[in-house]
Amino acid sequence: METTGAGGPAELAKPERPVDPRIPSQPTGATGGVGTPNGAAGGANGAAGGAGGAGQAPEEHIFGAGPPAQLYLPTDWLNFLEDGDNRDAARRRYEQLMGRLYPNMPAEGHREIVDGLMLWRDSLWTGGFLAHGIISVPADGGEKAAFWQILVAAMKLPPTNAELDTSALLQRMVGSSELDYLTHVEQYQTEMGLGLGLIGRPPITLPGGDIARGSDGEPRRTGMAAALSYAPGAEFGIIAIGSCLEPEQDRQLAMMVALIAGKSKLITGEEEAGQENAAVPSAGPVPAAG
Repeated sequence: METTGAGGPAELAKPERPVDPRIPSQPTGATGGVGTPNGAAGGANGAAGGAGGAGQAPEEHIFGAGPPAQLYLPTDWLNFLEDGDNRDAARRRYEQLMGRLYPNMPAEGHREIVDGLMLWRDSLWTGGFLAHGIISVPADGGEKAAFWQILVAAMKLPPTNAELDTSALLQRMVGSSELDYLTHVEQYQTEMGLGLGLIGRPPITLPGGDIARGSDGEPRRTGMAAALSYAPGAEFGIIAIGSCLEPEQDRQLAMMVALIAGKSKLITGEEEAGQENAAVPSAGPVPAAG
């Protein structure tokens, strides 16, 4: 099964330069300096000191900040954040994409879609996310169509007891009312040391909070997978979160998410980002759906 984009099998590779989550882009109208998590005071996320925020404590963000990240990503998926903090380059790429997808649509329609994509792109980037990838594959023979979305970010880790087995704790919580959609939890080894993977089938929640239900009255579900990679005792880690429309594709999605989080790393200490640019081998085709 091949992804859209370059047209070849899904390949994963490290970018030419690390992504620095400490330098988010600044959408038009944002104020403040650069170099603080998710923008500076008065920026897109409304930190203290902005309009109407006098005297209020700044909101704590768990995504963004931290050291630069060397991401291990597919090379032929559609990544909304591929251009990093270069908004002009992102807009040009979206415009070219709309021209290919909807060649007969009037230019005004293209502009409206691109404007919406830019709002989404700015929200993600200033929120601390480093990648938002989409894999879309039509149905082929007996295989169901696949539509996957994966978000990647540097994540601030909560302080924990070194003796606490996080995976064992989550495994005991599987089936509880709060996490009843989780079906699998496991630990695995990553480039940074430790990894924690989750697989689940959450119900589809409609606007207003209602649960979408099928003809049999049972909740309609999607597939999800998440993986967190971190070094023992570290303040930050890398998290990848994925969703798929077909819940039966959750394990194939989990393989991709675990690979992205497990092979990515944060550049810390004496490591030089410029030395992390070596290409990595192809990951081969995306696993077949269903």
